[in-house]
Amino acid sequence: MASRAGWILFLAWASRLHAQETDRVHVDPGTGQITLAARNTKLREHGKAPKWDVITGMVAYRGRLLASTTFDFGGQWELSPWAYSRGAQILEYSLEKDQWSVLRDFENSMFLNIRVVGDRLMIPEFFPLEGRSRLVHTFDGREWGSLGLLPEQNWHVMDVRRIRDRLYVSGSWRDLDPEAAKKDPNWWPGYGRVFESADEGKTWTEIRRTRENGRVLDLVEFQGRLFACERGIQLIAWDGATWEEIPVRFEKEKVDPKLGNGGLIVFAGKILALNAELYYAFDGKKWTSHTPGYLAVWAEGAKLYGLRDDGNVSVTEDAVKWTRLTTEGVPPKEFDRQAPKGRPLHRGSLALFHGRLFVGTGAEGRIYAAPFEEKGSFVSKPAKFEGGDRLTLSWESTGPGTRLQIRTAERGEDLSKSLWKSAENSPASAFPSS
Repeated sequence: MASRAGWILFLAWASRLHAQETDRVHVDPGTGQITLAARNTKLREHGKAPKWDVITGMVAYRGRLLASTTFDFGGQWELSPWAYSRGAQILEYSLEKDQWSVLRDFENSMFLNIRVVGDRLMIPEFFPLEGRSRLVHTFDGREWGSLGLLPEQNWHVMDVRRIRDRLYVSGSWRDLDPEAAKKDPNWWPGYGRVFESADEGKTWTEIRRTRENGRVLDLVEFQGRLFACERGIQLIAWDGATWEEIPVRFEKEKVDPKLGNGGLIVFAGKILALNAELYYAFDGKKWTSHTPGYLAVWAEGAKLYGLRDDGNVSVTEDAVKWTRLTTEGVPPKEFDRQAPKGRPLHRGSLALFHGRLFVGTGAEGRIYAAPFEEKGSFVSKPAKFEGGDRLTLSWESTGPGTRLQIRTAERGEDLSKSLWKSAENSPASAFPSS
């Protein structure tokens, strides 16, 4: 082994026979994992949920991409007019196999929002029967569990969030008094509700009940307060002591706008409320509205990606000006399906994982993804070593076509003149014997 000081440089490259275009890779900023880049201008069918018809949510959790699926447009039971299903699934994407599989199958469940809260995954339970609507499911990466049960009157759990040391859940409730249905003509739709927990979800305290029918939907933290979409009509804000009601109002427009399904996200210093036709933005003082709207969004760094109901994905940095990203999107029919009583609250989902776009659809439970590049290469930064150092090179690679090469020189400026030499095995000696 050479015993002189010098510099070393690594080159890795890979290929896929079935892909088509340029020579690029994606490097994960957290793990350093290198994968072929995706051609995010094109989306292709990639997988299908074994059950259920809507991919309602996607989330990246501990380096894993997970998706929730529920809703049954062909159901034959009492709640089928709303496409309700008697089950839900959590799917997981394998980067090594480039395919989806069922992580867990749930009976008598419906999942809309799937959230990362602290170091756990939390999933509110939307299914309204058999006592399931008291649950918020949890997953720590290995074991499944649930938070403490909500009161028996609970009818749906819509969302779960953490703000500082408190957990919050939103949803709806019905009075369980046998006479309630007779006394209250508005009993059937239920009323909105928000709970707070100061003990990590072991016990809950009710902090909000709506005066009219509806649900409290998505929750977000904004400017130090909890904000929620109440009944699809207005925002409500909680500072820990009192609620503020914030209707959607415009200074120069005489309209009575609504938040609709009220999918909320905070981006570019604003709360965005999503709808297929348009979205609203609230900066803490004023409202604005923008078209077109979006079915789902995904925030990645300083960019926000949005999925339209025409199957295309656009991107923005300010939540005002959008640039269309896809030239070949998802067929629009994948978002058109409608139950007898209307469309489900969630009609699709979106994710960016290892730089690759994934779209969950809302008609037949399909997942679309951007195809990989055909080839890619990665050249490391040069690393200096001292005389007498013995270096070895080790790596892990999945899939055929991966090759690693190294080159060395006594001086950094001479590296570009050195020949590349193959490192065939892992671990491998970094230098040939002198």
